[in-house]
Amino acid sequence: MPIKYYDSPFHVTHDEETASKMAMKMDLSIMLTRLIKARGWTQIEAADYLGVNQSRISELKNAKIELFSIDAMFDMLDKLGFRTKMTMPTLDEATIAIRRVEAA
Repeated sequence: MPIKYYDSPFHVTHDEETASKMAMKMDLSIMLTRLIKARGWTQIEAADYLGVNQSRISELKNAKIELFSIDAMFDMLDKLGFRTKMTMPTLDEATIAIRRVEAA
């Protein structure tokens, strides 16, 4: 029996559309959590800076991705100095890039 490979663990138990969104949200939650840790912030400090409740930072840290929209995560990245850009070279392909914006 051949080994079957999946794009992410979510692809094992969910349909392609749901699994892809869940994988993206997991990646965003990891990025946000690492950025908060790199700044040495407590959950309360991060919450104050990002304009959310401390419980939201706890949910993010504990990977409760089902409680977050992708928009909410992009909003947090914006507040941390990142911008999201999507390019679509063809109707069949798009790329999303997240980059830190240099302070003016």
